[in-house]
Amino acid sequence: MGGWATYYIVNDDFEKDNGRRYIGSRDIDIGFHIDKDWTKQQLEKSKFITSIRAIEKMGFRSISFRLAKDFDLDTGRELTEEESARTPLYRIFRLFIDPVVDHIHPKIKDILGFVPIDEPFLSNVFQEKMFTATKLFGTEVLFPKPHMLLTMKLNSAPQRDKQHKKIKDIADIFALLWYSDTKLTQLKEQLNSVCPEKKIKEALESFSKEDISRVSAAIGISSNEISRVLRELV
Repeated sequence: MGGWATYYIVNDDFEKDNGRRYIGSRDIDIGFHIDKDWTKQQLEKSKFITSIRAIEKMGFRSISFRLAKDFDLDTGRELTEEESARTPLYRIFRLFIDPVVDHIHPKIKDILGFVPIDEPFLSNVFQEKMFTATKLFGTEVLFPKPHMLLTMKLNSAPQRDKQHKKIKDIADIFALLWYSDTKLTQLKEQLNSVCPEKKIKEALESFSKEDISRVSAAIGISSNEISRVLRELV
């Protein structure tokens, strides 16, 4: 889910129209289903917890609610914690994996030591099977359908406390509307079936002219075109 899901959904059409690839993301967001009624034992055996443990075995470590691994910026070589501590920050690229759940289980902090990001709209992806499957890196990967990605982006963008993340959300909203395989009229119908109109309007009203200008600079599309497409949502 998140920026990389958007990239793989829109990139072919974006590149065809603009002669360049769509922007990726620095973070990898992975969504999981959590049942709040699971016992502690069921939670410990869930795909969420077993995935977190597998990611930790790959050398990622917990930083607050995120998992991170450091790389040497020049060589791309993975760094151990000891090497990271000795390496100047300007020579480090830190890759984050953000686990995202649809519900917060009351025992989750006891097991993990942290509380992950929650996105309630993610429950529709799992319970209503609002996802598509594709092959990436030799394995099957599930992406939320475009209208569900849109819903989650519209939900998160107004709450962003970091400007670059809000700009990326707005860029992804525009790209999903204009470059996904789903026609705009159908996408709007699907979006309206899961996302309240009030939330859509509140999100759009939170986007300033300066935000749109920054999106324009980031993806190389005119501010007028971005604004025109976003207005189609209302």
